[in-house]
Amino acid sequence: MKNSILFLILSVSVAFGIYSCSDTPIDDDGLLVTERAECYISMFELLGPDNRTVLVSSASVDTLNCTVTGVAKFGTNIKHVKPYCGLVSDAKMTPAMGDWIDFSQPRQYTVISGNRQVKKTYTITITVQGQ
Repeated sequence: MKNSILFLILSVSVAFGIYSCSDTPIDDDGLLVTERAECYISMFELLGPDNRTVLVSSASVDTLNCTVTGVAKFGTNIKHVKPYCGLVSDAKMTPAMGDWIDFSQPRQYTVISGNRQVKKTYTITITVQGQ
């Protein structure tokens, strides 16, 4: 019984070791490269210093024209906000989001598909309510 359990543990360990050393493609960021060619932003959020949304309502994401537009609440300092977005499965974005950034001018972000062959550049424009 003890030998059976040891054999099972050893077999599982070897199987995981072989799988992890397989020819699974990995990109320069250490992310898995897949077959997916889809490439788009599905949602966008903008946070203020208190880590709460500063948008009046959901941002408008136009996947055909590759634009995102949002309206921040009156009085928001859009020179110091944190953007976040949702992407289609397996895609990645450059530059990465989640850092404090100045959105007083439109910003451009590039979405890259899971197969790393399709790239779409989105222009994100934020205005302040009442302007």
